[in-house]
Amino acid sequence: MRLVRRLLTIVVFVGLLVAGWMFAASNEQPVVVHHPAGEFTARALWMVLLIAFGSGAVLSGLIATVRGARIRLVSRRYRKLVDSLQAEVHQLRSLPLSEQPAQDPGSAPAKGLERGS
Repeated sequence: MRLVRRLLTIVVFVGLLVAGWMFAASNEQPVVVHHPAGEFTARALWMVLLIAFGSGAVLSGLIATVRGARIRLVSRRYRKLVDSLQAEVHQLRSLPLSEQPAQDPGSAPAKGLERGS
């Protein structure tokens, strides 16, 4: 199975490489790019398209990284909150249950609740 996967990967890579060479060979016309920052010198069309595609990929990767970092930070905060609440629930479950209801230390015990009667 690994051999088939490797061969398929090599075939796809070589196919993309050949398609890229064919695209570059058929798009050699020089173009001038007008940008708000200025005008760039004439370059081959395939190079301009490759630079535009690469710039877009890098920019979207940066945006995805920032959003992913925010999501991880929020997730970490909520995980810590859940852990602290679980610890509190565990502590409350570990409290001993008394047979007598809580009373003021100075008051007399309620009738029928004394031990041994």
